[in-house]
Amino acid sequence: MAKTILIVDDDPDLVLATRLVLESAGYEVVEAGTGEEGLAQMRANKPDLVLMDVMMANPLDGYYTTQEIADDPDLSRTPILMVSSITNSDYAERFPTDQHLSIREFVSKPIEPKELLKKVQRYAR
Repeated sequence: MAKTILIVDDDPDLVLATRLVLESAGYEVVEAGTGEEGLAQMRANKPDLVLMDVMMANPLDGYYTTQEIADDPDLSRTPILMVSSITNSDYAERFPTDQHLSIREFVSKPIEPKELLKKVQRYAR
């Protein structure tokens, strides 16, 4: 059975590109444009991995959503990759890191397809 990956990001172009890469590798993809939608999709679809953007409806939407996931016993075992462009900016030090979040890894946008698949394969077990 194919692993299910949830993409939580408000950039439809990025979601489409990521979906194409993942589906071409045999993954099932579910998507959400906000943290709230992401939580609903997690509960409905029980994904094997979540790719979570940080900055969506508000600058820390992904951060708050990740905290809610960590606090929910039914969701907290799902691995999360935080995918964001802020890790490359001068502002990155102002945002939480994987030391402060219940995530597996912080990944910088854009991410090359081969690198994305390597990370997805590593964490979606």
